[in-house]
Amino acid sequence: MAERRKPIFAVPLDLGAVASGNEAAGTPAKHLNRAKSVGLVWRTTSGANAWTRGQFAAPRSIDFCALLATNAAAGTKLRLRLGATQAEVDGVAPYDSGPVDILLPGQTPGSAHSHLEIEEPQAATWWRIDVTGHTGPFEAAILVLGRKIEPSHFYNFDPEFSVQDLGTLQLSRWGVFDEAPGRVLQTVDFTLGWQSEDEFETQWRPVMKELGERGVIYCSFDPAPNQYRNGRTFLGPMRKAPAAKGTRKPKTYSQDFSLLSILP
Repeated sequence: MAERRKPIFAVPLDLGAVASGNEAAGTPAKHLNRAKSVGLVWRTTSGANAWTRGQFAAPRSIDFCALLATNAAAGTKLRLRLGATQAEVDGVAPYDSGPVDILLPGQTPGSAHSHLEIEEPQAATWWRIDVTGHTGPFEAAILVLGRKIEPSHFYNFDPEFSVQDLGTLQLSRWGVFDEAPGRVLQTVDFTLGWQSEDEFETQWRPVMKELGERGVIYCSFDPAPNQYRNGRTFLGPMRKAPAAKGTRKPKTYSQDFSLLSILP
């Protein structure tokens, strides 16, 4: 039976001041910090010297990294370093992932999403990403660094994958199409039905207050490493504010999630 995992979530941190070793005109690495603007990308001029680094405004705890909407090909690798100083992340860092493949086995190149889970949270003021093994200009839209949220239980039995068409279509009385083009975005709707009081209060209540209906959140609905993970990766706002509902069991909550993804 194929591996299946519970969804994981992360709220993107502000990456701070961002620098880079290679960026084409008009596509600087600081665009990776624009989590609401997937159309703004970091693009290099070639595969050489493709690194970017940044300094958080204050020390952060990190156990998750995702590089989204990349043009990675087979052999393109990502390396993450976290540390307290620029010298550490440019050299020998307290945390160093080493080179890891961006594409999963069977994953088709073209707008690929990758993520990296760190076993133990790392305290970091500086971060650095290196991309190696890539031929030609490298491109990525959003870098998510932060703390991972993984629910204690699986979602309920009825998750729904759909789309939201941002264009419009009306038919005249004579059957003539009046169409306004727009992007078609992916959506996912599901319920986490058995949250403990501690899980809600420590993980989700702070996130609810931070996101509202305007903030964006990352969700890998099925993080298992297979060829379908790209299509099950979402980043965007909640279509309705997440709310916790009481259940028959005292101090146990159910939350409905409705996420609109801006990712291609």
